[in-house]
Amino acid sequence: MTERTIYLNGTYLAQSKAKVSVMDWGFSGGDGVYEATRTFGHELFRLDDHLDRLDRSLSYIRIDSGLTREEMAAASRETVARNTHLVGPDDEFALWHVITRGDRLAGDAAKATVVMYCLDIEFSGFARGYIDGIKLVTPGVRRTPPQCADPKAKLTNRMNQLQAKFEAAQSSPDALPLLLDLDGNIAESNTANFFFVSKGRLCTSTSRNVLGGITRMVVFELAEALGIEAVEGDFTPYDVYNAEEAFLSGTSGTIAPVTSLNAVGIGEELPGPITVKLIEAWNDMVGLDFVAQALRHLGDNERGPALAEWKRRLAGRVDA
Repeated sequence: MTERTIYLNGTYLAQSKAKVSVMDWGFSGGDGVYEATRTFGHELFRLDDHLDRLDRSLSYIRIDSGLTREEMAAASRETVARNTHLVGPDDEFALWHVITRGDRLAGDAAKATVVMYCLDIEFSGFARGYIDGIKLVTPGVRRTPPQCADPKAKLTNRMNQLQAKFEAAQSSPDALPLLLDLDGNIAESNTANFFFVSKGRLCTSTSRNVLGGITRMVVFELAEALGIEAVEGDFTPYDVYNAEEAFLSGTSGTIAPVTSLNAVGIGEELPGPITVKLIEAWNDMVGLDFVAQALRHLGDNERGPALAEWKRRLAGRVDA
């Protein structure tokens, strides 16, 4: 079978057969939550942590999925298993859970719509960023404050992040946004958390204004194991302009070095030494080099030079 398999309300269907009503609250009101869990070596990474966050998001918007935790986990793994034959050995999936309030015409009797599907990790779209670094800009759009919709919930309504992305792209086609909160403090990018290094300390935004990223959580764990001090707090662009290095952490790109904020260069090496240590620790944890994996998806003329350049940058730096 060459068509993807979709989980929809307890049934596994070919993608072309999986349909959701236009009267679903997710379509007509953005009323739902989602989760995305990446594979490494075709194995779901930290699925339990992702499902924990999904449960918290569901609780926040008061939706009952109708599935037990065991049923949700089993269906997640089965959905990946039914699609793994569609990807090559060097490819990976992101398993998406999308859960909405269901049919708006059913009123209080509505049952949640539960969907799970696999999307290819689009390595070619971000692989070059490991070599060139990510350019960030601070858009005029501010991160939705927790008094309106709590950023810690992974809501299907992503217009806040999308507007920030559109504005960043108008500044520079290859730039991503770094949103600020209403007080001018660093929050997060449109799909990733943000870290920077100052005086050897790993710094990131307070959890009040950002999504509690699973990758972010694992970065904290790796930093502790490596003896790197990590702190959460209120930081402004001023702090980033004076940083020694910076990176984004997110499901697809994992750890991606940042080269500038608002055209102000960050650090002297790309990636910086702490970023390198965290990348290497992550690679050891999952049993593969996620950066090299991504670079192998570049075009024929870029792939070889990019891999050679990545190897050169790592040489002699991990234990420095």
